[in-house]
Amino acid sequence: MTIIHGFELTREQDIPELKTRAFLYEHLKTGAKLLSLPNEDENKVFGITFRTPPSDSTGLPHILEHSVLCGSRTYPVKGPFVELLKGSLKTFLNAMTYPDKTCYPVASQNLQDFYNLIDVYLDAVFYPLLTPFIFQQEGWHYEMERQEAPLRYKGVVFNEMKGAYSSPDALISEYSLRSLFPDNAYGFDSGGDPRHIPDLTYEQFKGFHGRYYHPSNSRIWFYGDDDPEKRLSIVNEYLKGFERVEVDSMIRLQKPFEEPRRIIRSFAAGADESDLRGMITLNWLLPEALTVN
Repeated sequence: MTIIHGFELTREQDIPELKTRAFLYEHLKTGAKLLSLPNEDENKVFGITFRTPPSDSTGLPHILEHSVLCGSRTYPVKGPFVELLKGSLKTFLNAMTYPDKTCYPVASQNLQDFYNLIDVYLDAVFYPLLTPFIFQQEGWHYEMERQEAPLRYKGVVFNEMKGAYSSPDALISEYSLRSLFPDNAYGFDSGGDPRHIPDLTYEQFKGFHGRYYHPSNSRIWFYGDDDPEKRLSIVNEYLKGFERVEVDSMIRLQKPFEEPRRIIRSFAAGADESDLRGMITLNWLLPEALTVN
């Protein structure tokens, strides 16, 4: 058994097309999985992903993705993500919310910059500030433009999703997904439905992070010409403060439909879309197909 910096090597395999040998590790204390792809590519890449299935359409995974990058234990500044965008030598820096997971990838050709990016991101996902103010700023809050004006909902994600829900193409894609998976996480909008985002509470927001942003629920990967052993050392410094837990983030399979279903939804059309009368999709729910080696 090979153990390096708290990680046990569980599998290794050559990948000729990438000119690399892949190493799959498991962190003994937390169960976190780490994929290491060392090669001669100067484009060094790191990513950490958590499975974050939504249980409603308040946009909780999306709001949390924004919020963890608004300051952390070691970097308690207003916007470390914005500062990295301005000052880092990064070749890629972002975060993405999917219907079932949230990803935090970074990349740089400069080794020290690469290590700095990893440090900021690991501190952000595991030790974010997540204050009520951050929740209101990134999620939703009430706002009144002048004293006699009515209260309105505002928020970074709320405003972003209002824009998304004004797009007929985005709506038909979202409604298609919901129609196929009404009984599991894919039946909700992880990005957030503007009609439901204001239902989200700060307590739910904090609880979601504590439940899913744990090493036991993470997948970590590296790629490039940086030191393979240093990768394990850096990550272990963050993981060793946690204990292994059972995280129920599995998404159950959707049961087959007994008969075809027809769903009709409305959408708003702008003045330049006056000839857009309607849109249609035809979708199939297929059985699971797995190839087991």
